[in-house]
This record gives sequence, C-alpha cells and structure tokens, in this order.
Amino acid sequence: MNVLIFLGPAGSGKGTQAQFLKDKLNYEHLSTGDLLRAEIKSNSDLGQQVQSVIHSGNLVSDDIILNIIKKNINGLKSSNKSGVIFDGFPRTIEQANSLGSLMNEMDLNLSKVLYFDLSLEESINRISGRLIDSRNNNVYHKISNPAPTEAEPYLISRKDDTPDKVTHRYNVYKNETAPLLDYYQSELFRIDCLQSIDAISNQITDLVDSFELSH
Repeated sequence: MNVLIFLGPAGSGKGTQAQFLKDKLNYEHLSTGDLLRAEIKSNSDLGQQVQSVIHSGNLVSDDIILNIIKKNINGLKSSNKSGVIFDGFPRTIEQANSLGSLMNEMDLNLSKVLYFDLSLEESINRISGRLIDSRNNNVYHKISNPAPTEAEPYLISRKDDTPDKVTHRYNVYKNETAPLLDYYQSELFRIDCLQSIDAISNQITDLVDSFELSH
C-alpha cells in the first residue's frame, strides 16, 4: 500500500487532489480533522474522550490521534485500497517521529511527501472563495473549481476563512512546516500550486505510476 503525506497551507489544493486520488486512483484520505469528527460521531469510547478534550478547550494529544490513525489503517488492511494519504498530520518533528514509528509497527513504508507550495496572497484569494459540501466535505471554489449543481444546496463556508485568520494560520503553518521539509528531504516532492488543477493531478498520477513500476 502506497503512503503519501500531504503538506501545505490552507487553500493549497490538498483537499481537491486528495479527492482526485480517492475517486480516480482508489486511495483512502485520512484527514485529521475528519477523523476526529467521525470518531466523535461514532460515540465510541475514543470518540467520547476526544469530545471531552475538545469541550475542555484543550488540543487533542498526539497519542489519541495516532490511535485513531492506527484504528483506521487496520480497517483498510482487508480492503483493496491502492494507498493512503495522511493530511493534517504530522505537523511537527515530534509527530513525524511518532508517525514513523507507527508505520514501522504496521509494516508501512512512506512513498512520498507532497508539499503544496503556495504564497500567502494566493492562499487568501483562494480561501475567500472556498465552499465545502456539508455532506461529504468535498472542497470547491466559486471560480476555479465550481461545485456541481446538485451540490449547491449543501455548500457552506467556514467561519474562520477570513483574511486575518487565514494570515495567522498561514504564518503558523509555515513556521511549523519548515522543519518538516528538511526532515522529509529525501522523500519530498514540491508542487507549484499556481498550476491548474488538472496539471497538478497529472503530476500526481505520474508520481503514483512511478510507485507501481518500482514495486
């Protein structure tokens, strides 16, 4: 099973490309935020623990996130998935070390780290037009990637997608991510996010094809 890590600031197109891999190339998309929400919705013991932490105003610990990731990967072991994408984790060197240990434990090898490179100005422009399908979390854009007509009644905008909040998140992310770019230097593949969605998808397809040929 191929393993990809997606790194990139808000608006860089990670979600769009993850959806492409999911739909066209049979990948599983493990987004940290979505995993936490799904665990809470399931009302499992782990989900109740996550909800309690969030309600108390604290950050969910790395151990809890890793347990949820492990649970989901175990569920994929019997599936026919071609690969898995980690999106939103790791964010720090410590998390990268923990994820590496978990992958070793589960006999998984990292295929590539895709860094979606985007400027602050472009991040703001993109996020101001971002729309999300509330049914399945598919990400669209008012101009560059319009949603299909049938999805329009379900489209929502996030409350924190404002220029000042985007700027703060961008700066925090860049500061956090910089060490990871060095950490994953040998596996890193940098993507210029000013390319078209199709051009980026083609790049990723070529990359995935190269994994298949090397196995």
